[in-house]
Amino acid sequence: MQNEQLVAKLNDRRLRVRLKALKTISLNETSTKTHYDANRNINYVYRTVYSCFDRTPSLAVYYTKKFGMPLTAIVDYASLSSAEELIKAEKIIGGLYYCGAEVAVQTKDGKRIILSAVGIPHKNVKAFNEDLSSYRNKRLAFTNSLREKLNARFKKYNISLPYAFWSLFGTVKTTSIEDLYVNLATNVMQKYQTGEAITSFLLNDLGLSLSEEDLKKLEDSSSTLYVFDLAYALKNKLVIKQPEESLNKAEDFIGLCNKYGAISSATFKGGNLDEFLAEVKSLGLNSATAEFSNDQAFMQEFYDKCMTLDILPIVRTLVAHPRKRLDGTFEDLELAKKYKDNALCLVGHEISSSINPEDGMFSQKTIEQFPTLEERIKLYSRVGTK
Repeated sequence: MQNEQLVAKLNDRRLRVRLKALKTISLNETSTKTHYDANRNINYVYRTVYSCFDRTPSLAVYYTKKFGMPLTAIVDYASLSSAEELIKAEKIIGGLYYCGAEVAVQTKDGKRIILSAVGIPHKNVKAFNEDLSSYRNKRLAFTNSLREKLNARFKKYNISLPYAFWSLFGTVKTTSIEDLYVNLATNVMQKYQTGEAITSFLLNDLGLSLSEEDLKKLEDSSSTLYVFDLAYALKNKLVIKQPEESLNKAEDFIGLCNKYGAISSATFKGGNLDEFLAEVKSLGLNSATAEFSNDQAFMQEFYDKCMTLDILPIVRTLVAHPRKRLDGTFEDLELAKKYKDNALCLVGHEISSSINPEDGMFSQKTIEQFPTLEERIKLYSRVGTK
């Protein structure tokens, strides 16, 4: 069977078919694994079909192997449904990994903040996922309100989005904004069919401001990534008033992280870094996360300030679109190693706490034995030592 056919099977709706295809690919490509440059960012965090676009955990693991990356990380929105498949897929590949969930929550002063739970002990995944149901339900209510606004906007074009849609897992309710726009893009494609007609609709009817790069991607409607390119353009270029968002309390989610032995983290979304880190500290979070940036001075500043406050600094690249490039490179080899070690800590924590909850990186027992963050980073990053 050709490799392209096997890769396609990684998105089959049946788990056993996906895992069997991954095993075959793994056996066929053992000698083609590429070397991963020491300066490269290793922490590429995937979204999957459980919260965004059309990528299964098996396909995410395949990309990790294909590009020779040291680990696979999957952090879906308010869902740990990918964890079981991730664990099984990585047993086939024999690689490093960690799972997690990310949510938007509200602080006591009403501020919206993005929190995540990563490195979750395996025996706690199912219970944690059940406790995330209220977060998923609130996201469902939000996306349903957005769906109604989009339907009102597109009514005159005879385009309508259903409450539920068909995916590779059957009929499901839309819990992801990305899923909503993928289905909107699908309906636009069905109505206008050609790239020329679609771009004319976007420019002349919807009045979208599209870049030359956007237009180039939208020329060929036969492209396998076309629906995602169109969805991305609609999501980012269509001006529409966002619905009100009901959010859980930040302290409730942090409580779940502590209850289930996960590492809690807040994601920096810009603004004053010192104020952000002060809030991270006041909330009692274990870690702070920043998206990888070509601004190397910021990457260094983020690391140094986090470590000063005894906060584990994590840098990631969020892979939530099929065209996302995996090319983040640090100019400073020493800084690259520091962030690599910190990413490996998440893996080490997940492994250790899955065996014994008291052996987690931030457990009372561990902190008593290894009081400084530097000591614990050195200990838990050993999982990546060969």
